[in-house]
Amino acid sequence: MTANDSTLPIAWGGALHGLRLYFGIAGLGLALFLTGVEATIVSTSLVTITNDLQNSGQSSWVITSYLLTYTGFLIIWSNCSKIFGVKATLLTSLLLFVAFSGGCAGAESLNQLIICRAFQGLGGAGVYTLTLFSFVRIVPYNQYDKASSLGGGILSLGLVLGPLLGGAIASTGRWSWVFLYNVPAGAFAWLLILYAIPAHFPRSSPVPTNESTSKQIWLNIMSSFRGVDILGAFLILTACSFTIAALQEGNFAYPWTSGLVLSFLVISGVSWVAFLWWEWFVCRRGLKISQLFPWRLTRNRVFMGIALGFFTTGLALTVCVINIPQRCQIVYGSSPIGAGVKLLSFSLSCPLGVITCSVLAGRLKLPFCYIALVGTAFQATGLFLFSEIASKTELWPGQFGYLVLAGLGVGLAMSAFYMAAPLVVDEEDQSTALGIGIQLRMLGGVLGVAASTTILYHFLESRLSSNLRPWELRALLKTTEALAGFPPEIQLRVRVVYAIAYNMQVKLSAAFSVGQLLAVAMIWKRQNVRYLKGSLSN
Repeated sequence: MTANDSTLPIAWGGALHGLRLYFGIAGLGLALFLTGVEATIVSTSLVTITNDLQNSGQSSWVITSYLLTYTGFLIIWSNCSKIFGVKATLLTSLLLFVAFSGGCAGAESLNQLIICRAFQGLGGAGVYTLTLFSFVRIVPYNQYDKASSLGGGILSLGLVLGPLLGGAIASTGRWSWVFLYNVPAGAFAWLLILYAIPAHFPRSSPVPTNESTSKQIWLNIMSSFRGVDILGAFLILTACSFTIAALQEGNFAYPWTSGLVLSFLVISGVSWVAFLWWEWFVCRRGLKISQLFPWRLTRNRVFMGIALGFFTTGLALTVCVINIPQRCQIVYGSSPIGAGVKLLSFSLSCPLGVITCSVLAGRLKLPFCYIALVGTAFQATGLFLFSEIASKTELWPGQFGYLVLAGLGVGLAMSAFYMAAPLVVDEEDQSTALGIGIQLRMLGGVLGVAASTTILYHFLESRLSSNLRPWELRALLKTTEALAGFPPEIQLRVRVVYAIAYNMQVKLSAAFSVGQLLAVAMIWKRQNVRYLKGSLSN
């Protein structure tokens, strides 16, 4: 059903019942939880990991490599699920995630870890987008609000427990378990999904087919592959990769004016333009290709606003979850687990916002645009206040109130956009629409991490060059353990500079939060989109 229709009955098939439903929810929930934890568990253990592997200067690539492939493949996995089936695609992506989680645990150098993290992110992208989609289709439509709340709650629970688990594991010195626990847990989730989810899901019954010969089966498989948007996948991967690489290496390994960084930016820009042109061309020519970005969605103003909302919430969420624990460890001297505890003020209020959104949308029938507007106001206010705290090495307890406000706002806005996305497009586009939204959320997160890293390096180099000798600055960029070898007055100066840089990172997130106002304006209508039991009201 589209956002252009008036009140329409919603009836989608594929819902499970009985024991299969419970096993399906358990398998999907566990798989979604693992990807939620993976997004944050590294944040409190990153300092320990990179210090052990002696390469703090490239530490952000441990996060960025995962988010890069995670971002680049979200739409691709959603597209593949339309061609090869949700179950087969989900099981394949979960298998990749589990296998390369084991590879991360066995890495003996930072380069090995970064490579395995990239492949882990490739699998995690499919798990993330397809489990979120399956959660809202595994139950009847009249249970949509509860299923959305459950999916968002499980994901948020991963965000809450990730920093704590990462900190606890890092405190033992055996950081490999940050990744290794995914292997048995992921294998169990794989078996549950294999048993519970029908091969024809989310259809209510298999598509009738005649008995086929092996040759006909092979021809059907080849025909399915011809429907894959290979060029679109290549272009979006190229665009994402070169954008992030330019932001990651600019002002660190290479100056912004270097030929390498400029060429990366040019390739990225050309790839983005080419991707959009290709998707338009496929639609215009009516080619039999399952588009990564169905061009008809560009004519859906409400969906485009939701897509912008995904992007802006992704940046704020990721920057806070990744950088606040590092701030606590470097500026305030917290232990890894102590940093995870301090993040709870933000990460606990996020799921509270998700649950609140479900109540407001499901029980009180409040339009999604109003929920998103309140979330945006809370988020921007909390982040701007947090970015203005004094740049000192003493922890001020009042900052946790700001983080509670920001986390509540992120949860409200993020959940409002997530719940609205499948309801404003045709049923055939639901998986793709959710995949596009999630991909934009992760792209916002990746850009936020890269921009935050650039801000940090800029402040360290510009404000410490007069206090540290060149080799000392290089040692600090390689590992923060070098800080312990500096005189006390230099240590204090360095920590203050880190605090200033982290404040600027949060201010960047706050600015993007304000951008959500445009998204809210785009989804506002005279008859606003809201969730009603049994129908969609616009």
